[in-house]
Amino acid sequence: MAEPDVLDISRLSAGLFVEYLGPTESGLDVTMVHAGDAEPRCDRMWHGHPGVISEPVPQHVLVTWVGLEEAVASFAVGFSCDDHGAYCGLGVLSAQDYEARRTRILDGKSPTG
Repeated sequence: MAEPDVLDISRLSAGLFVEYLGPTESGLDVTMVHAGDAEPRCDRMWHGHPGVISEPVPQHVLVTWVGLEEAVASFAVGFSCDDHGAYCGLGVLSAQDYEARRTRILDGKSPTG
């Protein structure tokens, strides 16, 4: 498997396809939703999970994660860059990789299985 293309602050923009580079996580901290909202379509945040940058604020980048659109992971968990301008928790994806992973998540599978 190739090394991830870690997001650099120079490429930060709304609409950019990204992947989550942290460990697979599940539970209320990831999937809790706003009161009255539907349950998330995904039960965990996978390593390699696809998403789209929704708020490109350099010190609190928000990503809308596939299947977790209304979950904590998408509306409250942000990413900050390190002293070198890298977002070590986010990798850049091509549109083709994003779509393939999106399809796998929505089919109830891991994104990179």
